[in-house]
Amino acid sequence: MASRKRGRAMEATPGAAAASSGWELLTQPRIIVAGLALAVLLFYYQPLFSAAASIQWDAVDVQYSPQKYLSDMLHAGKAPFWTPYVFSGAPFLADPQVGAWYPLNWPFFLIGITPRAIEWQLALHALLAALGGYLLGRDLLRSRAGAVIAGIFFAFSGLFAETSSHVGPFQATAWLPVLLWAGRRAARETRWLPVLALCSGCLVLTGHFQTALYSFFALAVFLAVDFAVTRGAWVRYLAALACAAVAAATLPAVMVLPGLELTGESLRAGADYSRDAGAALTPGALATLVFPNHYSALGPEPYQGPQDITQFYLYMGLLLLPLAAVGLMAGRERWYGVVLAVAGAWYAFGPSGGLYSAIAMLPGFHSVRAPIQMWFVAALGLALLAGAGVGWVRARIRSPWIPLALAAVIGFDLYYWNMDRNPLAFARESFQDRYGTNQDRFQTVVAPLTREPLHRIYAPFATPAFGPLNGTLDSRIEVTFGYNPLELSRYHNYMEAAKGNARLLNGLGVTAIVDPSKGSLQPNAARLARIYAPESMSAVRTKEEAIARLATLDPAREAVVEGGDAIPQNGGATVQITAYEGDSYRARYQSAHPTLLRIAVPYYPGWQAEVDGHALPVVPVDLALMGVVAPAGSHELTVRYKPSRFAAGAAISVAAWLGALAWLWWGWRTGARAGSKRASL
Repeated sequence: MASRKRGRAMEATPGAAAASSGWELLTQPRIIVAGLALAVLLFYYQPLFSAAASIQWDAVDVQYSPQKYLSDMLHAGKAPFWTPYVFSGAPFLADPQVGAWYPLNWPFFLIGITPRAIEWQLALHALLAALGGYLLGRDLLRSRAGAVIAGIFFAFSGLFAETSSHVGPFQATAWLPVLLWAGRRAARETRWLPVLALCSGCLVLTGHFQTALYSFFALAVFLAVDFAVTRGAWVRYLAALACAAVAAATLPAVMVLPGLELTGESLRAGADYSRDAGAALTPGALATLVFPNHYSALGPEPYQGPQDITQFYLYMGLLLLPLAAVGLMAGRERWYGVVLAVAGAWYAFGPSGGLYSAIAMLPGFHSVRAPIQMWFVAALGLALLAGAGVGWVRARIRSPWIPLALAAVIGFDLYYWNMDRNPLAFARESFQDRYGTNQDRFQTVVAPLTREPLHRIYAPFATPAFGPLNGTLDSRIEVTFGYNPLELSRYHNYMEAAKGNARLLNGLGVTAIVDPSKGSLQPNAARLARIYAPESMSAVRTKEEAIARLATLDPAREAVVEGGDAIPQNGGATVQITAYEGDSYRARYQSAHPTLLRIAVPYYPGWQAEVDGHALPVVPVDLALMGVVAPAGSHELTVRYKPSRFAAGAAISVAAWLGALAWLWWGWRTGARAGSKRASL
């Protein structure tokens, strides 16, 4: 009998050894990376390759149209610091939402932006999220299988499904686990500090300030937990936080400095959401963690949740909470997931939870709204807890088939609900059917009216009936409308006043008017020239006084200038525009006296004027537009846009990137030398 037992043991040994050998092969880092890449490719196969799939909503309006315009302009050899194709003209590269300076977008700009290219950006960042979750889990958890599954839970969660139409937040969210991984390593070894710096810079360069701010908050919380758990050197943790902060301010300075200037001139200037928080986490939204169609976001019934359907779908799989509950027994590593989950969810509840109001007192936090957007921090915490749960199970059941089966079940579950059946992830029709047909129709209708180089078409609002809401960037049609929360506040007030005073449209140089209620497009015979001398110029002291004057202003007869002296007899000048390039004008004028030349272009810092090569100040006219008080005689006026903060921001960024890369090279070279010396001993 004993011999039979020994025989069975000997027979079992080769099988067990083979299974162990196979498991070791599967858990090699390169195999895990390849497996996650394959998983992402399969997960995103439909939106990447199906002809009946398309990006939608803000992915089209905020990312595709601006990025396509940027790519086209760069291929033409021009940097579009200013664009004339939305809002009668607006700063373009100053807008962080474009993602112009984000390194992972550059290959797409080089290849050329298409709707499918935006989907590839999403897939690339899903892979980044999965790899980041794995790397972070590998350092925190005792199980490689748990680390992989933590990455799967995070990268394929409902959070990314609902954010698929918001590319900037999607990209920034994907950096969170990488940031925490680099931060923890930087708090242990100095050579990881430049890695943390580069991660911090890239996170900010995605262009979504709110997600970046929340990510750095999560980094501070995470490092505090790590310090409490490991009792490391507090100086190193402070150094890591300082490194992240400095890098976040300097590496993306080329975007941050112009972006701050634009924000200060936009509708978001001085925003304070400490009390009016907007979208916050609800108990019903928490129910979607395990019941994906709780709000009928997936149909077929009408959506029944809070207003924004793209913020309240959180499904992370049926096995998430059971595994997370098991993870609570996993020892010290559980605290990372617990604290991230609690902090993220607590803040996401908004003012009613208390934490939101307390944190709103910190710099920057009162300027952001919709606390539900902090949920991604909680989602990563739950993913880490579930990974810890897998590790706990793996320590007690050694069979490699258990984690493989868990990964397969979790992956299929998340794919079915968060991609295959999920209308938030992508549109179930082609881009041409959803957007292109309307855009083509609009271009055809307005074509006869756009042959004039200085055309400008008015509509009371951007509408999908014209195609993408910023589609005029693609078609190069100058319009008065657009879609952007950073619309210039002066211009916005002017256009609001124009709803009650149509003469303001004449002063804006509108050449054609769209009336959506009648479905008509009519030429505007009463339009004024893009540059002209009004009959008189009056002066006001403040912007508020200028706003008050708009209700009754007739731009043909009078211009209102902030500051300066009035010119009662301003008219009589003749003006002929001789050159126009979208961001510059050249005109010949003749006047018997000094005269205000009113220029129907939105006023914004960076516009410069010269008369015969001599600089003249540009002043705000009629609140939103600009003008130049030109000397008497026959002269040439040149007006061009030159961004006021780009050069300083670019210089800081170049110096910071060179410094960070040199630091990275030096740190790893020094580390490699030290390692070789230890090996030789």
